[in-house]
Amino acid sequence: MNITAVRIFPFETREAGGRTLAYAEIEVDGALLVRGLRVVESESRGLFVGFPAQRVRRERLVELVVPLTREARRAVREAVIEEYKRVTGWQPSARPPVGEGCVGG
Repeated sequence: MNITAVRIFPFETREAGGRTLAYAEIEVDGALLVRGLRVVESESRGLFVGFPAQRVRRERLVELVVPLTREARRAVREAVIEEYKRVTGWQPSARPPVGEGCVGG
């Protein structure tokens, strides 16, 4: 699998309590376009890529695009995050370690 293009569509949701930083789309082998990837920031894991999903019967999310191998998942993740960092100049959020900066902590 060869990721031939990555496009990033950044936006800011952190001030509203959101974690999604951007949407992304990738081209695979110049023949398949995958839209709806999300760049998400987690306090514990840093940046990760969420794959397109759809809510089923209001109960659960089902991924619409599923990498079948670890290598494929890693390739998509690395390509999207690398391009996100390049486009936005992303730096990790400055959050105090747990227990610091808290009253009584």
